[in-house]
Amino acid sequence: MRKTIMLERIGLKFLQNIDPELAHNIALHYLRFRIFPIKQTNANFPKLRTRLAGIDLPNPLGLAAGFDKNGIAIKSFPHLGFGFTEIGAVTPQPQKGNPKPRAFRIKSKKAIVNHYGFNNDGMIKINARLKKFAKRSVLGLNIGANKTSLSMMNDFTEVLKHCSKNIHFATINVSSPNTKHLRNFQEKEKLRNLLSLLNETNKNLIQPIPLFIKISPELDQTELEQVVKLAQRYQLAGIIATNTSTDYKLIAETNGFSRGGVSGKPLFAPSTKILAQLSILSEGKIPLIGVGGICSGQDVFEKICAGASAVQLYSALTFYGPKLVNVILKDLNNILEGHGFNDISEIIGIKKYEYV
Repeated sequence: MRKTIMLERIGLKFLQNIDPELAHNIALHYLRFRIFPIKQTNANFPKLRTRLAGIDLPNPLGLAAGFDKNGIAIKSFPHLGFGFTEIGAVTPQPQKGNPKPRAFRIKSKKAIVNHYGFNNDGMIKINARLKKFAKRSVLGLNIGANKTSLSMMNDFTEVLKHCSKNIHFATINVSSPNTKHLRNFQEKEKLRNLLSLLNETNKNLIQPIPLFIKISPELDQTELEQVVKLAQRYQLAGIIATNTSTDYKLIAETNGFSRGGVSGKPLFAPSTKILAQLSILSEGKIPLIGVGGICSGQDVFEKICAGASAVQLYSALTFYGPKLVNVILKDLNNILEGHGFNDISEIIGIKKYEYV
């Protein structure tokens, strides 16, 4: 046991000092092939059991999209403790993404800047992997559009139709800053057309699934109001707040960054503010997933108090390693007990006005 812990620490230190994308790929294969034993952890926290869009979760902590774009390590994430996993983003056709280097660490800020650009194996290969693990754990799929697509709207529907049988929910990604024109779908008319099409497509599936939309942290109050109204009109299951940011002031020394999205600790405050605004605007009637800057059980507690029904993390794994998941779950459980709460539902949105 001590030897395993020591090797993991050495491995994490090594990964933090090599090219970020290479480190990411090594970490994924570490999980894919389970180089070290991984024990189930999430069964130990009954207080953390919750429900999201009709889906029962062992706990509210999910793996955000982007960590396992191609679904190669799906089997390992529940054993790390994650209550649910989101794969992707996935596009109809395989694509290489943007030129390298396209991932950068800012260690002093516990932040990452990425400019990947939806690099993935395409929906056919990825769906075959999803099929192997369908229903074994809660799986979501982040759906996107190809960079060179003639119809990005149709790309979203194609991925949804092809993969829906093997996932519990899908996320409409209109907020990545790394695919040209994608964020334009957050504009009122374009978003209305897209959601109308996807809603109709989903209804015509043999088994419709919950649809979420993932939004940018740069949306203003008026734009957030539009998102909430359209989410309600087109019966979305919820909103994920937020994607990465293009506000490079969050990382102070920009190192010349003029492209890519900022994630990690600096995103916590702005993404939590957006979360609280959405909770207020929707009067708590739309389930929200909080993403951005989560590094501790206290961070999860604050996201839920701001209005989230569940949360996701990704960047923190880069700095703290996979053991962080179990640490967060233990801390969150202790925080609930310390405040006298019996379950997650009791704290959703109870402090939302403090974050706006």
